[in-house]
Amino acid sequence: MPLLNPDLLPRLEGEVTLSSVDATRLLAGGGQLLDVRLPEERGRDAMPGALNLPADALCCAYRRLNKRRPVILCCTSHFHCIRIASQLAGEGFSDIYHLSRH
Repeated sequence: MPLLNPDLLPRLEGEVTLSSVDATRLLAGGGQLLDVRLPEERGRDAMPGALNLPADALCCAYRRLNKRRPVILCCTSHFHCIRIASQLAGEGFSDIYHLSRH
């Protein structure tokens, strides 16, 4: 069970990310956008329609997400997303992506 689905994602310098085009396609098909940054990190860069769920609140709040639908993580750190993806995978999520914000 891959944490990040490599079928949709380009590889850039060893990191697996989701482009905005692929993210738009996944969201149109029922994907869930999860902004895992702290509110003070988001600032003016908040993403419309994203559920803001910082990592420290993830332990129980992940239940607000549908395990059968893709989850797109928005964060400033790819490594932070990998840690959160591991947590979600441990809770039964299988389609987890990291949105590239570059």
